[in-house]
Amino acid sequence: MFKLCCVSVSAQSNFAVGAVVNATFGSMIELTFYITALIKGAREGTKCLEEVVKSALTGTLLGCVLFVPGLCMVIGGIKHQEQRFNSRSAGVGSALLFISVGGVFAPTLFSKAYGKMICGECITVGQNFSESYICQNCQSQMMGSNSTAFYSEVQPLVYTVCILLLAAYIIGLIFTLKTHSHIYDIHISDCHVPGHHHSAVVHWSRWRAMVILVGSTLLMSACADLATEHITPILTETSVSQYFIGVTVLAMIPELPEIINGIQFALLNNLSLSIEIGSCIAVQVCMLQIPILVLFSVFYPTGFTLIFSDLHLWASMFSVILMNYIFMDGKCDYFQGTVLLFVYFILLATYFFAPSPAGC
Repeated sequence: MFKLCCVSVSAQSNFAVGAVVNATFGSMIELTFYITALIKGAREGTKCLEEVVKSALTGTLLGCVLFVPGLCMVIGGIKHQEQRFNSRSAGVGSALLFISVGGVFAPTLFSKAYGKMICGECITVGQNFSESYICQNCQSQMMGSNSTAFYSEVQPLVYTVCILLLAAYIIGLIFTLKTHSHIYDIHISDCHVPGHHHSAVVHWSRWRAMVILVGSTLLMSACADLATEHITPILTETSVSQYFIGVTVLAMIPELPEIINGIQFALLNNLSLSIEIGSCIAVQVCMLQIPILVLFSVFYPTGFTLIFSDLHLWASMFSVILMNYIFMDGKCDYFQGTVLLFVYFILLATYFFAPSPAGC
């Protein structure tokens, strides 16, 4: 049902509109879950649910940058020896991802650069007033949400970044859907394989498709509170890292409709739409979902801070750089998709063996 709505909207416009619609309604469902989890964590006085939300956000980003396009390339590459996609639209998505990842993790880098160093053991060398120290097992302690430095320096940076990200997202929408929409003029009905006819594409009116999408989103959002209630037992009764649970179960299950859509479009040799769906979701995570969560915390004190762990930081940056390299030439095969999948599973293994956040 969800796929038919997106196909109908895309078939009457272009694949950029379909990708944006597909990502936007999925983001609404995820935002409902994240806000419900943050409120529950604030009421219980625990930071664990906040860390789970950050892990889910990062997991969605990694999944849409690595897993979704990689899986589509592999499955589509088995049927079609080599697939081509719109390199210009992929370039726009890559540029937006660079901006968004740089903005989202700017407070984390700032906090690490100006935070304190905590060392396990220090030895004094030198004499008198020229004493110096040799320290071992040193780690950078990021500024906590209760520190004075956070409220005076990091928090203003967070608000500035969120406003800039929202502005960049609006400009990106104007560019892709209005001023340069010709870049995305590849209709779904124009992409077909031998033996298939255009009539195979189901066409619904835009109003009917949008009404069904809104209704489906509201029904799924109504389940957010129920899902949040069942998260706590999973987090407390298992020995698996909460980071791993966040980046897998909580991040990828809501993305199952997008994954199925991407695979079906790749089989129809329409890899451009498959890639654009994943790119749109990843961009919306950074430029829409995270700013909304931060701005929501202004009106309701959820305690959500835009400071991520090192693992989230480096995994996200490396994934975006790799994706940009793979999408550079506008064509792909199953081998390139395999590369993306293997990198994704390597990162999942890292999360699996990583310890849970402190205090959780």
